[in-house]
Amino acid sequence: MALVELAAFLWALGDLPVAMGQAGEVVLGPEPWFLLSIPPVQIFMGSAPPYLGLRWHLWTGPWFLWVDLPPPRLAFARCPGHALVALVRDFSRLYLAWEILGFPGFSLFGSLGGENALGIRFRVGELWGSGLIKDGRLSLWCGFYF
Repeated sequence: MALVELAAFLWALGDLPVAMGQAGEVVLGPEPWFLLSIPPVQIFMGSAPPYLGLRWHLWTGPWFLWVDLPPPRLAFARCPGHALVALVRDFSRLYLAWEILGFPGFSLFGSLGGENALGIRFRVGELWGSGLIKDGRLSLWCGFYF
């Protein structure tokens, strides 16, 4: 996977709290992006392809279902205890995206299946910083929720 696809990967699989909470977000890192939330829709604007995306929430809590465009991707999610999990299906691959919210201000997240990655996120209020290991490379990100 090329570096220019990291923002879309994180939008799709790396930020389940924002997806499930239908929040907005500003992200700075190798590929800055912006997520505007107007429930039941979230609009993704990135600095690399895809430059514009849409997430439409079909169900919310305790089970979550949403569709991402482009590419067409379907996600089915749940929050069992202190974890967020989602099965995500696109044209050719199935992913298990997850985030473990172990302590206030700290979580582990990642994906298994079509793409494998592992990340760590630190939060202070609405601000956060994270590191993501994917394809043997470390990328650093920061941002805030709104």
